[in-house]
Amino acid sequence: MKVKLDLRPAYYKEIAEKKVDWARIVASVLVLSFILVSGFTFGYGLVVSRSLKSERISLQGRIERLQMQNVSLGKELDRLKAVEEDYRSALAILQQELPSLEFLAVLENALPRTVWLETASVQKGRVAMSGSAFTENDVVDFGRSLMEAPVVRAVGFPVTSRVTREGESVIRFNLDVGIKDIMELHAESPEREAMAR
Repeated sequence: MKVKLDLRPAYYKEIAEKKVDWARIVASVLVLSFILVSGFTFGYGLVVSRSLKSERISLQGRIERLQMQNVSLGKELDRLKAVEEDYRSALAILQQELPSLEFLAVLENALPRTVWLETASVQKGRVAMSGSAFTENDVVDFGRSLMEAPVVRAVGFPVTSRVTREGESVIRFNLDVGIKDIMELHAESPEREAMAR
């Protein structure tokens, strides 16, 4: 028979007899990892919360700036609408009056000494004239010289009649002339410049 005796001091015996408690180690690791993960999550949440708060404040400031800019842009839009309306009314006046004024300047240059006008009625796109001349050829020459003007669209055939005034025989005529509007004149000016080159 064999007998084993342990002659070591008692405190060595206790250390040697203690076994590793794996359950306690696993529990400790789990608690420690929970504390670490919770601390990291809390810290990350705090950083994200502060970041979102500063972003919210900056977005609120941007919204306020955009609202102020919206108000100023609305006022500027109203001002520009008023300016556009002014330009539209000026364009309407130009479309009605400028071709008429240009036609009157052409009429002054085209009118020969042997033809005199009694009436000229200017309407949008049309001028109705009546007058007198010494011969029918004078009326035809007058119509041809009007036709050469860039503001004139078309010259109608003159209606003539012979009348006697103060003992002289003269030709009384009625003549209709179509005049271009300002848009047609503006569209033709680049073409004329190209042809002149």
